[in-house]
Amino acid sequence: MDRLEIHPQTPQARHIRTIAEKLNRDALLLFPTDSGYAIGCSAASHKAINKLYALKKPVKKFYMALFLPELSKARDYAKINDFAFQILKTHLPGHYTFILPADPQIARRLDVSRPEIGIRISPHIFLKSLFENFEHPILSTAAKVEESQAFTKPEELIPIFKNRVDIFADMGEVPLLPTNVVNLCDNTVDVVRGIFTQ
Repeated sequence: MDRLEIHPQTPQARHIRTIAEKLNRDALLLFPTDSGYAIGCSAASHKAINKLYALKKPVKKFYMALFLPELSKARDYAKINDFAFQILKTHLPGHYTFILPADPQIARRLDVSRPEIGIRISPHIFLKSLFENFEHPILSTAAKVEESQAFTKPEELIPIFKNRVDIFADMGEVPLLPTNVVNLCDNTVDVVRGIFTQ
């Protein structure tokens, strides 16, 4: 595992470019988000997706979500009607995972076992910097291999993942702040976890 120390306010451009290059070469990435550390890969890399699922085998696939750079990209991966679009436009970027009907072709490509997909557009500085250098969404899941695990510090993560991921974007301690999960699949707002204010 390669480890890059990322500045928490101004991520170094050279490190971000290195991470983007490795993602384009099927790497698994351990990285900071607004909800804690996550593991992810390029949604365009079938090889990396298989590696990610192999790592997370004890945890079912519906815990996966897609990080996108902007709302305009969401229609490439999910079915979004006017009802859902107005809510997404109001709340993203933000601390939400929105559950939407997956595009069937995308679901097959990502090997998603459910007809829905989680969409995230994060305000986190690392992801904003990464998407300035990387064109594909990031398929991601929480940085743990068992449901009971909860890691916030690099010294906790490294022993678990040093032989499991290819690169670690180390931003120091990152608190666990689970996103608000909102299901919009049936033209209703179903708050699965957390809070939602319209």
